[in-house]
Amino acid sequence: MDNPRLIVSEKERDLMRSWIIGHHAPDIQVRNSLDHLYKELESADVRKEEDMPDDVVRVCSIVDVGMPAGRRNDLQLVMHADADLKQNKLSVLSVLGSALIGYRQGASIVWKLPQGDQTITLERVDNSRCDISSLKA
Repeated sequence: MDNPRLIVSEKERDLMRSWIIGHHAPDIQVRNSLDHLYKELESADVRKEEDMPDDVVRVCSIVDVGMPAGRRNDLQLVMHADADLKQNKLSVLSVLGSALIGYRQGASIVWKLPQGDQTITLERVDNSRCDISSLKA
């Protein structure tokens, strides 16, 4: 199954590219995920901020994710420096974060793991508290 094409704003695409290039990932799984995300950004549907759909996972979105191991609720995607799993803040540069960014609510995504591919579903995307203008490289 092929994943749908990512939808990202121009600013988010540029920021994520710079974050990926500047991020040292000693873990091979994280590195592979970031390499995959970087390639997906190359073919993404890049839009102006005002043309972004409300149901796309962004850097600041709060999401509910259906996973083989169970549902994860209220995960917020954040910049790497702000990640804190105890507060459900997930880095966009993590394996799961990089798998979610740019997809729409309802999408089923094939998540590549060492033990094999897993399908995850974006059950809810909330962007009501997003402020993309405050993001910096």
